[in-house]
Amino acid sequence: MEVTIQNLRKSYKDKEVLKGVSFMIEEGTICGLLGVNGAGKSTIMKIMFGLESADSGEVIFNRRHRKVGESNRFDIGALIESPAIYLNLSAFDNLKTRALLYGISDERIQEVLRLVGLDNTGKKKAGHFSLGMKQRLGLGMAIITNPYLLILDEPTNGLDPDGIKELLNLIRELKKSGMTILLSSHQLSEVSKVADKIVILNQGEIFYDDVNKDSNDLENLFFRIVHGGE
Repeated sequence: MEVTIQNLRKSYKDKEVLKGVSFMIEEGTICGLLGVNGAGKSTIMKIMFGLESADSGEVIFNRRHRKVGESNRFDIGALIESPAIYLNLSAFDNLKTRALLYGISDERIQEVLRLVGLDNTGKKKAGHFSLGMKQRLGLGMAIITNPYLLILDEPTNGLDPDGIKELLNLIRELKKSGMTILLSSHQLSEVSKVADKIVILNQGEIFYDDVNKDSNDLENLFFRIVHGGE
């Protein structure tokens, strides 16, 4: 799915969070969206998924205009902020609650559990999961419908180094399947390993939008833009 973000503006009370943000994500690619806390990354993702409405601007999917705030939850999967999971249910049953909405088979649920490394959790309730396991379950909820577009906001939160490595491998595999992915993370070195394109947001504006040319220099580039070279 090709996505075009066109002149998005959003304010909360007297604070302008997005100041005419525009960028494009090509179909089947991974776009790394970077910025410090409060830069506007999560707001963009919420607007794309339909959780927020913009004051003005458009999100265009496959060159088809939709009203800002409108989305098809089947073709867009998202892990934004804390995963929306049921703590009193197992990993399987959490996925089942979403699968039932779309007629998704139990075989697909088992496949997703294997993909996110939760296939051996049995009847253990999600409330007893570690933070990293909850993140992986949230990712499973996001990809259960095999969406065309996947939005990931800080998906490595709570993961140890091995978990981060496994997640990056999964993201690469999802890209190979043709999925378009928007990835936001404070782990700059990790983003640089998988992103085809880097967009850097600072104080509600785009300061950098280009292909990931030199992954080794991403950290220097980021701090140069955000902190003026400090």
